[in-house]
Amino acid sequence: MLKRFILGVLVTLFFVFQLPIDKAFAIEIEEGIRTVKLTDQGETTVVSVKQFEQGKRLFGDTCSQCHLAGRTKTNQNVTLNESDLEGAYPPRDNIAAIVEYLENPMTYDGEEDISEFHPNTTRADLYPEMRNLTQDDLKDLAGFLLVQPKIQGIMWGGGKVYN
Repeated sequence: MLKRFILGVLVTLFFVFQLPIDKAFAIEIEEGIRTVKLTDQGETTVVSVKQFEQGKRLFGDTCSQCHLAGRTKTNQNVTLNESDLEGAYPPRDNIAAIVEYLENPMTYDGEEDISEFHPNTTRADLYPEMRNLTQDDLKDLAGFLLVQPKIQGIMWGGGKVYN
């Protein structure tokens, strides 16, 4: 009797977890958190949930091997948190600037072209993961990068202490 009960519970749990999860179960990120800078002139935009999810997927597929949790594998002093993006020259704290960087990457101080070292769309021959990214993909990725610090706070790019 006990064996049947346990087996029944296990079978029920198995089938419950096989049900498709509806969008109603997805966490809605409020609009204020999804509002980010569009340009360096102060224009803003609201990143849609769909754009955020697409940017998250692209980040996981393309960027996370070097920028896991917003850190930078090759330079731990420069992360993808808000203050570091703002402190770059030119500042990379808006969608247009991040898209420009993903097309033509420069050092943090803006002095040197690093397109041979950082994945970008200009040198897709070196970085095949960037080959098929559209302008919309780059914008979605940039939107994700700007929203994520608002969600995770100091844990985004914070290193081992916070992750």
